Amino acid sequence: MRVTSPVALKEWAVLCARLEAGEQSVLVRKGGIREPRAPGQAPTFSPEHRGFWLLPTFFHAREPGRDVDLAPAARARLPQVLADAPPPGVLRLRLWAEVDLALEVHDLAALDRLGDRHGLDAGCVADRFAYRKPGLWVLFLRTYRSGQVSEIADRAEYAGCHSWVDLAEEVTGDVEPVLSDREHAERRADLRSALGDR
Repeated sequence: MRVTSPVALKEWAVLCARLEAGEQSVLVRKGGIREPRAPGQAPTFSPEHRGFWLLPTFFHAREPGRDVDLAPAARARLPQVLADAPPPGVLRLRLWAEVDLALEVHDLAALDRLGDRHGLDAGCVADRFAYRKPGLWVLFLRTYRSGQVSEIADRAEYAGCHSWVDLAEEVTGDVEPVLSDREHAERRADLRSALGDR
């Protein structure tokens, strides 16, 4: 499948590595302090794009003590992910994602039932859930791997605490799904069951 887009979603590089390896299909999002906001409202994440590139980030992963935000399986991957990081000024895009299901969840117990499907520690999820206004977005993704890594220049406007990035140019790639249709469908059903969303 050939895809083209100038849009990317920023996510921890270690979680991108797990998506690429087929170890997870779920992300949870709250939104950063630089997310768009309505007048008088707190910034908030919105799943405004159906298909996008995943932009691996390393900033939080390099902060001392932030690895406790990761579930043990994700934390174990972190040293290798950091060792494989691109040089400063370079970004590498190799994963395309499509949102299959996006649910705004306002019940922390439901999020607890997800276990470590999203790669984050339960304490991190609880903190994100409670921040500003209770709730988190759960994104169930169909992830695709490109046969060729696209290297692009990092830019100042890509930095900061926001989810969506408008890239300076469109990125095109030929991609293949990480999971089979059957595996993906099974995970989707499992997620809906865990969240009580039939």
